Amino acid sequence: MLPRFRRGAFALFALTFLVTMLLGDRGQAAGWFTLQPDELLTGRHWWTPVSALFRYPEGLGLLGLVWTLAIQWVIGSRLEGFWGTTRYLVMVLVAGLVGYASVVALAAVMPATASLDYAGPGPIDAACVVAFAWVFAAERMRLGSAEISPVLVAGITAALSVTFAPLVAVAAGTPIAQAWPAAIPAVVAAVVATLFVQPWRKRENSGKVGRTKPRGQTHLRVVRTPEDMLN
Repeated sequence: MLPRFRRGAFALFALTFLVTMLLGDRGQAAGWFTLQPDELLTGRHWWTPVSALFRYPEGLGLLGLVWTLAIQWVIGSRLEGFWGTTRYLVMVLVAGLVGYASVVALAAVMPATASLDYAGPGPIDAACVVAFAWVFAAERMRLGSAEISPVLVAGITAALSVTFAPLVAVAAGTPIAQAWPAAIPAVVAAVVATLFVQPWRKRENSGKVGRTKPRGQTHLRVVRTPEDMLN
């Protein structure tokens, strides 16, 4: 049974669908939704680290949209249900922005990468699945009659999200030396998601009795029925 498609995850997919299918293929408008580090470093198209998150390059539209739909519906919606819409959107959007900002910083120190184009919600998808793995690592997902680890699901999905763009570039004839930077935004976004979740922090109760009790709470409790009694 498919989970509920929550509004934040749905909004991310809907915006990607709108930009990719209706706006991103309209001649010069395509450049408004593609990150080109050389343009940004000269002060033009400063908004593209954000707009590029919602446009799949030509030739990848349909396949990419199906991929993003699956991630946001099955994985993103569950994470949003656990965190809430605001926190989920802040995490994936900040991770995606930092991911694309990282290739601009790379272009500043490696001019050979400045002429490359970057686009697609890969950083958002990677951040989503990595955060999902950390949050639900101790649980199990039901797939038919089998139960699988969310870490396994997220690991496979994250690997595909990271390698999707460079593999497509290589398949299109781009040399590997020019294709590998396409994986950087998703990798950086995954790191940002990990820092956001902070899985190294202990969240469970340590077992010690707290020094203070909530205001207004006493050591007494009302027993209304026999079932409420300790014995």
